[in-house]
Amino acid sequence: MSIKIVFFHLLTLLLFCACFSEGNAQAPTETTPQVVDFLINAVAQSHLTFIRNGEKHTSAEAAEHIKMKYDYFRAKIKTPKDFIGLCASQSILSGKQYLVITENGTIPVATWLEQNLFNHEKSPKKS
Repeated sequence: MSIKIVFFHLLTLLLFCACFSEGNAQAPTETTPQVVDFLINAVAQSHLTFIRNGEKHTSAEAAEHIKMKYDYFRAKIKTPKDFIGLCASQSILSGKQYLVITENGTIPVATWLEQNLFNHEKSPKKS
């Protein structure tokens, strides 16, 4: 076989593989700030009651508070779990755990956000 024929077949094979693998390409991974924005929006849109230092707050107030903490700690946050741990788990001043009242009872906000994060990561991404 001549080198031209081998080259032609190799090129044809590469193009064939490229055509069929394009549909299987994975979507780009979300950045940490994008996931953090998703989590803050999940809090804001939840319409649940959040408890911080023993006081009840609306979902909008809770989202505003953890966004403020995120802006403060942004340089230290490398992953969404860092965000949950630094901004949405407990009060820096009192050390008290943040809570959320759900239809299934009162749970730590960190647990609620970790479940939201898990569901988000497992959901099919839209391109």
